[in-house]
Amino acid sequence: MILALTGVPLVIVSILAFIIILGIIIIIHEGGHFIFARKAGILCHEFSIGMGPAIYKRKFGETTFCIRAIPIGGYVSMAGEEVTNELIKIGDLIGLNSIDGKISEIIIDPEAEASMRGEVVDLDLYGKDGTPLYITINDGLQNQYFEVMSDAFYVMEKNAKLQITPYDRCFESKSLLKRFLTLFAGPFMNFILAIVLYLIVSFATGVPNYDSNVIGAVSTVNSSLVDTEGNLKLKPGDELQKVNGVDISSWNELSKELDTLLTDSKTKVQLEIKREGKLLTLDVDCYTYIVSLGISNMQVKQEEFPSEVKHGVRLGAIGLQYLDDGKRGEYEIATGDILTKVRIDTVNADKTIVKGEVIAITSWDQLIALFKDVNIANVQFEYYSYKKKGIVSIEDCAVLQTLGDAVLNNQRIEKIQIKIGMSPKMKFDFFRCIGNAFVDFWDDFTLIFRTLGLLIFPGSGGIRQVGVNDLQSFVGIFDLVKTFVGSGLLSLLAFTAMLSVNIGVMNLLPIPALDGGRIIFLGYELVTRKKPSKKVENIINNVFFILLMILFVYVTYNDILRLIRKG
Repeated sequence: MILALTGVPLVIVSILAFIIILGIIIIIHEGGHFIFARKAGILCHEFSIGMGPAIYKRKFGETTFCIRAIPIGGYVSMAGEEVTNELIKIGDLIGLNSIDGKISEIIIDPEAEASMRGEVVDLDLYGKDGTPLYITINDGLQNQYFEVMSDAFYVMEKNAKLQITPYDRCFESKSLLKRFLTLFAGPFMNFILAIVLYLIVSFATGVPNYDSNVIGAVSTVNSSLVDTEGNLKLKPGDELQKVNGVDISSWNELSKELDTLLTDSKTKVQLEIKREGKLLTLDVDCYTYIVSLGISNMQVKQEEFPSEVKHGVRLGAIGLQYLDDGKRGEYEIATGDILTKVRIDTVNADKTIVKGEVIAITSWDQLIALFKDVNIANVQFEYYSYKKKGIVSIEDCAVLQTLGDAVLNNQRIEKIQIKIGMSPKMKFDFFRCIGNAFVDFWDDFTLIFRTLGLLIFPGSGGIRQVGVNDLQSFVGIFDLVKTFVGSGLLSLLAFTAMLSVNIGVMNLLPIPALDGGRIIFLGYELVTRKKPSKKVENIINNVFFILLMILFVYVTYNDILRLIRKG
């Protein structure tokens, strides 16, 4: 089972999953461009998956289908995207081959066989005005005029061939609507893929039955639900009767009761359940995740504290937001370490810092009370480090910074999460499953715009907490794939859907070199009733492509550093 994979097998499966996921998303995206381009009558020279040197090529009809070595990106090479559509000019020495008196091959390679050779005197291989394509050469004795077939080929070195691009087969010759559909089809197909995947996940899992009080699943994330022998204290099928003495008849009532835990800064609940007709009472510690800081007691190990630790809380799964990243490599708080003291320095809207007192940590209830009303603050802990086998003082702890309310609200994330670790029973509901799929799609679709808003505009009080350093490249995506592989097939499908939506939206951004940027040029043509200069358009696209590549390299570098620090 995938869930049992660890170490090298997990990495191998993750690499394969990463390649397959990106491959499917790219094929769907570029397939949209290709299908609509062909329907519009545009000549497509190449359909390529990946970047870099080609490792496989196969020609079907007019198009060469290619797989390249680096499994990121892809493209459809359409006629008319070049600054010039002719690879030869007057004065060039070329060769010609013909069929029934019409030129079928224009030989650029001086070593290739040709039925005749000569110097180009005149030519029109574009035929924009509807005139026949032709070429005139001087063979050393006289000028000879030849009509050129509309599907003739250039023959280059190593017998490489490229079909000529007459005007009526070029992208620019088509109507604005056809060009728009060709460009929009790539992102649109990404959206279709995402919706299909979300429908599959939704129909496979069903929808929560919030009207029931029956437990559907129990998670081991909350270690207090597991006894000393490794058995779950709660079991699927148990019926909730009371929570902290309050009668419970549905999951909605349970949620309302759990909301009071945050208000009261409490993490302990007493559950009364019915199992096989018998009433049982269980005292349970909830698991706590202070998202704004990235600390939790999820999957925490139930062990005795070392003798030098008199009080504190043990850390489970963490995702700390370091401010002083320079110290992180030397002093890094790790899962399993024990937080013993804390100092919270509040960051005001004018960016002034109000120093806080050093407070001894005694419980997660106390930490909830300390952080639930904190917006942005610099935080340092005293903690017991198992790596250093001793106490790390507050002064030696790297500075962490809480994520502000603006960032968390933008991403629709609860600042502090208090959960038991159980979920309601699922049921199949055809229309709700469809509705949930589209809700998931819309959440992902709007997420990227919300994130871009954080990148462009400062958050709380003008303090920017999200920047270019937080972006992820394909290296970061691979790390996420590894996480979702360990969570099962449905989680991986949901992640693929989310990634497909993001790639679709990113390509629609009004940035030259992306589909959205090219659509902007179509908008310019629609408004001005004249086409922008192809040379100027290509220069702008190339400049922005280089800038995007620089950004890509920078983000990849940061991703690699993050992986090194994690590892």
